[in-house]
Amino acid sequence: MGLDANYPAVTMNDPNGHVTVYNEDHLPIGQLGPTPYESPSVNVTCRRKAWDDLYWYRLLNPEGFPFPATEAYVSADETHELNPGQPYAIPDCASGCPIKIGQAAAVGALAIGGVAAAAAWRRRRRETGIA
Repeated sequence: MGLDANYPAVTMNDPNGHVTVYNEDHLPIGQLGPTPYESPSVNVTCRRKAWDDLYWYRLLNPEGFPFPATEAYVSADETHELNPGQPYAIPDCASGCPIKIGQAAAVGALAIGGVAAAAAWRRRRRETGIA
């Protein structure tokens, strides 16, 4: 799992320790660790404020960890920029997490579907003369 030179990267504060990698639901999916067995550094796309009002780096690639994930994050408190500002500064993530927006839209569509099904059921009961 090598680093992509076209994206910023972060590395562990403690070169001999471990940093937990979390998925979009804040569940552990893997870890960063010391070489040669694990990778101490990872490419990131942005920084966001999330769980417990702390800052997190969103990983460029959430694949390659023991558990699958759509998005992956590491704590900004346990990591630091590998080469600050080089080749790109780490931007803040866009507001409105796409995962949460999609989940809210799905819940809304499910609620609308439930209301429509209930209305159709009532209409059918009225048409058959069942009050």
